Amino acid sequence: MPVMEKKRMIHRIEEVILILLILLNALDFFEILPADMDYAKKVISWTALGYLLYKTSLTTIFFNNRHRHVDILLIISYFMLIFKNIILFSSGVIEEFVIFYDFQNFILDNALMLELYFFITGGIIIILLAVYSSFFIDVREPSLMNIIHEEGRPDSIYKFLTRIVTVYLVYTAFFVAVFNLIMEWLAIAIDAPLIMLGLLFYLFIIMRHYRKYSVESLIYRIGKFGEIFYEKFISLFHYKKTILLGISGMLVLHLLTDALSFILPYILTFRDSLYFSQLGAGHDSLIPLFLGQIENQPFLEQFSLFFVYLLNAIGILFLLILPSFFWYSAFTGRIYHASKLRLALFFSSVSVLLIAPVFSISRLKDKAILGVDIQTGFANNIFFSSFFQVLFFAAVVFLLLYLLMKYFKMPIIYFAVITTLLFFTYYIYLFFTSLIFYYIDIIPALFAASRLFLSFHFLVFFAINILFYVAGFIMLIDEIIKEKVYKNFL
Repeated sequence: MPVMEKKRMIHRIEEVILILLILLNALDFFEILPADMDYAKKVISWTALGYLLYKTSLTTIFFNNRHRHVDILLIISYFMLIFKNIILFSSGVIEEFVIFYDFQNFILDNALMLELYFFITGGIIIILLAVYSSFFIDVREPSLMNIIHEEGRPDSIYKFLTRIVTVYLVYTAFFVAVFNLIMEWLAIAIDAPLIMLGLLFYLFIIMRHYRKYSVESLIYRIGKFGEIFYEKFISLFHYKKTILLGISGMLVLHLLTDALSFILPYILTFRDSLYFSQLGAGHDSLIPLFLGQIENQPFLEQFSLFFVYLLNAIGILFLLILPSFFWYSAFTGRIYHASKLRLALFFSSVSVLLIAPVFSISRLKDKAILGVDIQTGFANNIFFSSFFQVLFFAAVVFLLLYLLMKYFKMPIIYFAVITTLLFFTYYIYLFFTSLIFYYIDIIPALFAASRLFLSFHFLVFFAINILFYVAGFIMLIDEIIKEKVYKNFL
């Protein structure tokens, strides 16, 4: 077969695969994908992200010296360490499986044994790779290890031992702070919403510039929408000047992914059954809640409740998404125009979120899932006797801020940034304490059971998480102040 024909065939196969993945994600987003296909799609998402990491090359990130076999083994070991996620999401909708039912049953019946053996095997591989890498992979500039060690190989036993420990900690830290979070969030919770956002984005672009885009280029742009994001983000860990932004960016992703995994499904009434089945009650969509609350209410209260729900959704989206804009602005120096309308809407919606909340934010207490839980419920009127008074208060705040913007725009922007950062601090505190309590519970239990290998690894994970959250938070605040991000919103 001629080379050109072979390339065309490969190209067509890629197109078919991309179309299939786009369709599967669209069906998943609208919750009309059978459980077997949904599970298969998520496995494909994991595989695709693993392949992306292989293409990016972890050894290039760490040493600027690519060793493909080390990349492959490192990615495999990382997947072994997160085998618990397969168990977790298998248990959520086991009764819905048909094709994979026996396989899922086998996993659940042997869950403890499989999780233990996979974790131990993955941990041993990482230790062996740290030893191998210290002896056989030269450190080159620029790279992550070059920030810590000199170029080349160590020239004494002490330096070899030091490098082995450092490489092990770097490999483990990348797993804890990057791989684990990306796989849990982007390959499970928000893969379909991300593809749908890409689809909507490019459809909007085509509507405006339809002659610039062919169907073929559209397929590739949509299919690679998530991949481009992952690739650019992981590249931040290549260089000393961007690694701090990469670490702080992982904290910002906590809020951004929760906006996609919680708030978007609440608004659109479509949600991932594998994800929400683990969270229990208190996660109703906004439309059924609104319809339930306006029953037997006078028209004025129904009218007011509509805007209370709407402003609640806008307010929490502002608070969850704005830290990402601050981070991106610090990274690129890009300027965003904070108009009078947007600032006034920010404060009026956040005020409604505080005085008549539909959402409640708390730390997840179930040890199977760690992090922050955003629950929904009927709007709770805390300060006023009627929801019309809440709406009237929001209107006063909106008009007052809109009028004052002409004279006090900079102080109002300062206040908006501070409000967002206070919410960000509280959110990260909840996430951080969820992890801390988990490790405080599990590490003594592992020591008591004489699981020394597991105890050691969980102690290392514990220390890395503390460093990651504390350092990442300080770095983000420092970048916002140093880059004067607030001036980019004038």
